[in-house]
This record gives sequence, C-alpha cells and structure tokens, in this order.
Amino acid sequence: MKVLGYAWLILLLVPLQVVLVDRISLFGIRPDLPLVAVCLIGLYHGEIDALLAGIAIGFAQDLFSGGVHWGNLCLKPMLGLIAGLASRNVLNLTGGFAFGLILSLSVLSGTVMYLLKAFMGPGESFFLAARGIILPQACYDALVSLALLKLLQRWWASPTPQTALSYE
Repeated sequence: MKVLGYAWLILLLVPLQVVLVDRISLFGIRPDLPLVAVCLIGLYHGEIDALLAGIAIGFAQDLFSGGVHWGNLCLKPMLGLIAGLASRNVLNLTGGFAFGLILSLSVLSGTVMYLLKAFMGPGESFFLAARGIILPQACYDALVSLALLKLLQRWWASPTPQTALSYE
C-alpha cells in the first residue's frame, strides 16, 4: 500500500510542480514541492522511506525538468535521509522543529544547486543569489511545509472517544 501511495505521489507531484507552482509563486519565487514532500516523508516515515522516495522523486524531477543534469537525483535522497535522521530522536514533532529543519535543508539544496549551475557557466554572485533566490525560496518552502504538516497532523489525528479515557 505504501508503494502505491508513493507512486501516486510521484505521478502527481512533478506535474503539480510544473503546472500549479507558477500560479502560487510570490515575486518569482516558487516553492520546491518535491523537496517539501521528501522532507515530510523523512519526518513521518523515517530515513529509508525518505531515501527511496527521494531517489524516485529526484529522478522524476530531473527527467521532466530542464535543470542541472541529475542534481535532484543525488540531492533529494540526501535531504530526505537528513530529515529522517533528524526526526529519529524527536519525541514530539513540533512546527518550529519542522520549520527550522526544512528551512535549513532548503538553504542547503539551493546552495548546492547554485554551485552546480555555477560550474556550468558564469552566473550572478552567490551573495546576490542567496539574498534574492535561495533564502526567500527556503522561507517559502518552510512555510508550505509547515502548512502541509499542520494539515497532515489534523488528518492523521484520530479523536479519542471520551469513554476510552475514563475508568468506567
């Protein structure tokens, strides 16, 4: 069942990234939904699931986008692995922890992608890219992930009946 869910996620996520994200871009900054998905899988299901989902999502993203060759295939599994390892020792997943973790992983992802593109040819200064693209996108990714995390927590929360808490 889990494999079928991940397959649906991959089949829906990449077209959703291409079609919908342009509509919700703020000042030309678009969230990286595959990064958010891989990090949330790492937070909820552990490092192995995030690693495998990262490989599949990174491959699909590189296959259908015209970006740096195989950068996402290598980067997304590592980010999912880091998110899974970071959540291993967390007793209660809070919004602040998830926000900070995904913010830092998005900054790492943006920096690595900038460096990969810088090796391909001349570009703008790193500090201009960090201030204008990397940090705003990291904040946007973290806010989107926080909203999705709250939705997932509400969706997976099962209300306990009052009779289950009493001694009667």
